[in-house]
Amino acid sequence: MELIDAIDVSTAKTYKSERRCYIGASNVGNPCHAFLQYSLRGYPQNPPPPAVMRIFSLGHQLEEVVVHDMKMAGINVSEVDPKTNQQWTYTALGGHLRGHADGIIYNGDRTLVLEIKSMNDKKWRMFKNQGISTSHPIYYDQMQLLMGLSGLKFAWMVAYNKNTSVYHAQNVPFNEPRFKDLMRKSLSVVRGLSTTRISDTPDCFECRYCNYKPHCWPSGEQPLPLAVECRTCRHAKPTAKRRWFCTLHKSRATDPCSQWSKLQPEEASHG
Repeated sequence: MELIDAIDVSTAKTYKSERRCYIGASNVGNPCHAFLQYSLRGYPQNPPPPAVMRIFSLGHQLEEVVVHDMKMAGINVSEVDPKTNQQWTYTALGGHLRGHADGIIYNGDRTLVLEIKSMNDKKWRMFKNQGISTSHPIYYDQMQLLMGLSGLKFAWMVAYNKNTSVYHAQNVPFNEPRFKDLMRKSLSVVRGLSTTRISDTPDCFECRYCNYKPHCWPSGEQPLPLAVECRTCRHAKPTAKRRWFCTLHKSRATDPCSQWSKLQPEEASHG
């Protein structure tokens, strides 16, 4: 259909490869250390299909709807940090680990992290019936990291059902042992102690749909353009203030050299 094709082509043109160049709270729960390394170093990702791009866009729009509805209900919520007039941001490990909260709720003497997700009916029902730690462990870890970095002890997960426009919410307490596990994993990645990929085959579910797949499994995959920069070099290690250190030249990494080398993920451990 020419009409639909034209829309998809137009949507695809708006895609800009996301280069976070840090480990984000939204993916800190990912069990693949190679994935986290690629995110930390700003490796390019496979572009999502146009339909997926529209899903992401709709999700951002629905976050604004949720915040509006909460304020209309008299809930004291702030979606931006008044000190910066930007989204609430929390960092650790020299700025290489970062989390962005959808908002902060002020409820009497209690201050809570707000996390908003829009879900299809199936995912929403899973969340309602099982709780966020079971239905969406990645979201649960995201909230634990945000609470740990912010120093807050409670959070609200508010889910908007995209099929029915019905809300469900869960109050999530801080899980300090889980937060410490996430910090240990993040530190291992930042220090370059682990680049292990989750599987030893590209056919596993996690690898098959991973946007970084061409970097781990280049055979048969369309290569992604990779900038020759210090942070993308396997010899570079993160330091304070989001800077990098070259282990070859024993100096601050500022410019790529002729010895630049692509990061090579380690084989999955079965032990």
